[in-house]
Amino acid sequence: MDNFTILLNDNLDILKEIGSIGMGHASTSLAQMLNMKVIMSIPTVYIMTPTEASDYLQKRSEVSWAVRLGLQGDAKGNILQLLSKQFAVKIINYFFQNNLEDLGDLDDMSLSVIQEIGNITSGAYCNSLASMTGLFIDISTPTHSKNIDADIGLDERKKSNQPMIIINNSFFIGEEEINSDFLFIPDDETIEKVLRKLKEYYGLTG
Repeated sequence: MDNFTILLNDNLDILKEIGSIGMGHASTSLAQMLNMKVIMSIPTVYIMTPTEASDYLQKRSEVSWAVRLGLQGDAKGNILQLLSKQFAVKIINYFFQNNLEDLGDLDDMSLSVIQEIGNITSGAYCNSLASMTGLFIDISTPTHSKNIDADIGLDERKKSNQPMIIINNSFFIGEEEINSDFLFIPDDETIEKVLRKLKEYYGLTG
């Protein structure tokens, strides 16, 4: 096991905590956008090898819509949010009073709504992380991910066997449970910086 993987696994509790706080802020932002009650489950945080992540994402890509954002400022890397098609359809129908059943034919307006969802939830996560670390963290304009493996540099990660952080959680919108995956993919220097700042925030040493 390489040092980077050991670092992530040794700090899994902290990663779970920022996942809970970040996704909690995301659900609050989503509730305000939809003007309805949104409850989030306790997220599960996975540290996966690139091969494990590839298999996981391949299964999820069949039922998901992916929104990609780049990390800028004091943090470098990418964020990728996988929204279930059920999630995307519900949001589009809410905004446009449609009876859309699948995502086979999305017009530009519908696509912009999905990208804005990714922008709001990812932005809320980054804002909470920035607040806890004191780092300046900005995100790029969201784009629809047409090739998930390429967008997260999976081939390069496989060469170095660099692990990935995947946060899985469920949103309860009304009576409906909707699943979502959030990939936090910082570079090595960024994750070390973030973990160091978070240890200081929680008063931890080592």
